[in-house]
Amino acid sequence: MSKCCLYCRVDGASTESNCLAINQQLTALRSLAGQLGFSISAEMLQYESGLDANRQSIRTLIRDARHGVYDRVLVMNGDRLARDAEGLAAIGEKLTAAGVRVYCSDGEIDLAPAYSHGYFRVATMEQTM
Repeated sequence: MSKCCLYCRVDGASTESNCLAINQQLTALRSLAGQLGFSISAEMLQYESGLDANRQSIRTLIRDARHGVYDRVLVMNGDRLARDAEGLAAIGEKLTAAGVRVYCSDGEIDLAPAYSHGYFRVATMEQTM
């Protein structure tokens, strides 16, 4: 059985409305973990901006993944990890290197850098020519 971390984040302080938003994320992700058959080994609840892809919570997420605490991360959507494509790609590269796959309610999130898809398309086109 895969072990997962539930990663919940809201931008801002721990206000009543942000606590409610975090709890809604947590409830949804617990349900998703059950649907996917994953055991929950960690829950991270963060009240911080997603603009810094090297923030402490992400470093902890990656460190724990490298130590085998979990091999799956569940998020509501990719912007919970990072607010821009560059940050998400950097985080994705590190999680992928640690053997971690990331999921949301729509399924697995492809964290490969956007440029890698372009190289694949060019290589595929060259093979068919």
